[in-house]
Amino acid sequence: MAIYETATKLANEIKNSKEYIQFKKYMKEIKNDPDSEKLLAEYKLSQAKVQNFIISNPKDKKKSLSKFESLQRKVINNKKVNKYLNSEQQFTNMMNNINHILAQAVEDDYK
Repeated sequence: MAIYETATKLANEIKNSKEYIQFKKYMKEIKNDPDSEKLLAEYKLSQAKVQNFIISNPKDKKKSLSKFESLQRKVINNKKVNKYLNSEQQFTNMMNNINHILAQAVEDDYK
């Protein structure tokens, strides 16, 4: 049972972390601003398309990259979206580090 208690404590620590609190704050700001929410959705969709397109169709990557770079400039100039994306990255990095620590605990058993 101790492992579940520890997991619950870890979940609470994550929810109370600076990274998660900032992430939630900026997410709320985005959700309260339809223009920023639309820009973020368009940017994320374009980002995914560019990543997939470059892999599957490298010939036309200039056109796709040009559109993506235009969106990227808009994102950089939109403080709300820019703050959100930075906080999302910080939160994602924290979660990746936590997952890495947990995986390392049992990694030797898989070798």
